[in-house]
Amino acid sequence: MDSKPDLSLVWRFILKVLLLDVAMAGLAALAASYGLAFGIILLALGCLVGGIGALRGGPASIDSLYTKLILKSWHRTFNQSSDQRTYIIENSVSTYSFENVMATAGLVAIVLGIALVVYSR
Repeated sequence: MDSKPDLSLVWRFILKVLLLDVAMAGLAALAASYGLAFGIILLALGCLVGGIGALRGGPASIDSLYTKLILKSWHRTFNQSSDQRTYIIENSVSTYSFENVMATAGLVAIVLGIALVVYSR
């Protein structure tokens, strides 16, 4: 199995993160035109988007029936069943999924929002 990620997937991931950050910055600029602080709005949007992405980006819950079937496999040792369950949990979310895009874009917006709030004082 190839451990190196496909470069086109990485670039698409980066592009999606940048597009989401530009959209948040545009929304913050629109709110700033009504008299609100740009940095604080960007920070709030970053917390909202990053939080949603982080909550949605966790591993999917495994159906309890499927888990019981794995653990009741009599022809396998307990370690093999446990390894299979661990593999399913770890690989249930793609590395470049939209949830991870949201979490990363939110983190970038949080860092930029904090920098703008600190710099504006």
